[in-house]
Amino acid sequence: MFKKGTGDWTKYRGDGVREVDFHRSSTSSGYREAFDYREAMTEVERDALDALSSAYADGITTLLLTHGWSTSRPGKPTSRSVIRSLMRSKEATPNIRRSQCIQHESVFVAAIRSST
Repeated sequence: MFKKGTGDWTKYRGDGVREVDFHRSSTSSGYREAFDYREAMTEVERDALDALSSAYADGITTLLLTHGWSTSRPGKPTSRSVIRSLMRSKEATPNIRRSQCIQHESVFVAAIRSST
């Protein structure tokens, strides 16, 4: 379904690439503020879907979603698992070309469909 990416994720950065960071683990003080975990993961999904829609509307061809290496466990999804699940969902279908997307260990590179 997706291409597999390995190595240094920064190689996916470049001209024409919009980057969205989903590392939401700390504040300026370096410590995570109290939050509802389920609400935070819902926010990640909503923000990722908004980023896909916005990239499509703006004519961006590549969207780099940085989500980190953390893996989920039963009952505890992570930004990584939420984004990967979203990219497999029907909600993402109108905005992406799955065969051109890259699933890397710490980022997801979404190939955005042309809006024209």
